[in-house]
Amino acid sequence: MTRPSAMMPVVKAWIPIHLAVLLAAYGWLYWDSALALSTVLGLWFFFPVGVVGALIANATGTGGGVVFVPVFSALQDGGIALPPALLQIATLKPEETVAVSFAIQCFGMSVGALVWGHGIFVKDALAWDEKVSAQTLMALTFTPLATGVPALLLTQFYVEVDGAALLGWFKVFSLLLGITLLIFAWMQRRNAAKDRKIWVSPTELWVLLALGAIGGFATALFSVGIGEFLAIYLILRRFPTKVAIAVAVWVSVVCVLCGVWEGYFTGLVRSEIVLIAVPGAIVGGALAKGMAQVLGTLWLKTLASLWIIGSSLNLLLG
Repeated sequence: MTRPSAMMPVVKAWIPIHLAVLLAAYGWLYWDSALALSTVLGLWFFFPVGVVGALIANATGTGGGVVFVPVFSALQDGGIALPPALLQIATLKPEETVAVSFAIQCFGMSVGALVWGHGIFVKDALAWDEKVSAQTLMALTFTPLATGVPALLLTQFYVEVDGAALLGWFKVFSLLLGITLLIFAWMQRRNAAKDRKIWVSPTELWVLLALGAIGGFATALFSVGIGEFLAIYLILRRFPTKVAIAVAVWVSVVCVLCGVWEGYFTGLVRSEIVLIAVPGAIVGGALAKGMAQVLGTLWLKTLASLWIIGSSLNLLLG
């Protein structure tokens, strides 16, 4: 079996390139914005929101939109009191919420993806019974991307959804997602003694293609979806949890990097919010893998599921 460390030179070369691109993108957003110190001081809470969103996204494979959207909804509904000038900046339409979530995840999940890649390919951090070959990791990653990215882009260009309906669908989608994550987290605990799966079958590749298409459609609408579907399916199939989360993060970051442009070029991305949240998202993305190890997979997924369920119920009942 080819060890994942065979990808070590590629990953080590790519990490500084990717970080340089992120720095340049952040500089471009700052140059293109009208960010003032008063705005930063007034909307400071987007920094910890970015931290929490990236922590959940990169430690569980769940998109950060499950954190960002409830916060934006609370702002829109008056749940967070702000001066009128700041409220005008922070209050987003549903389609703007999705675009901003895409932009923040481009940074936070990128850092998380690099951390996972470094841990698996460079540090060779997987346990002996969790070693998955580089070929299998590439198959698990690129197979859902083959259908996920086209589905995402086609949905963005051809599917128009009313903003109010979009928010309503997100509430239901995130509630079902949280319940599903909670169930599978504890099912995984019950099946923990079973042998880990370290290879992928042709049937599983076909399922990954289907999940990619469905997840790409959902991600285009809600900024979350494809990573969650992949993480749940791979854990259900008894792949190592770290592998399932890493693959979900890698696939998600490619999708958000491809999907962010539609919102950016149509003027839906509020750069001021992104600029405040991104440093927090970078911190969360860098810490996520370590937090996953400290808390343990079961309790981390349980806490993330309870957050999603609670915020979804708050949105529905509010």
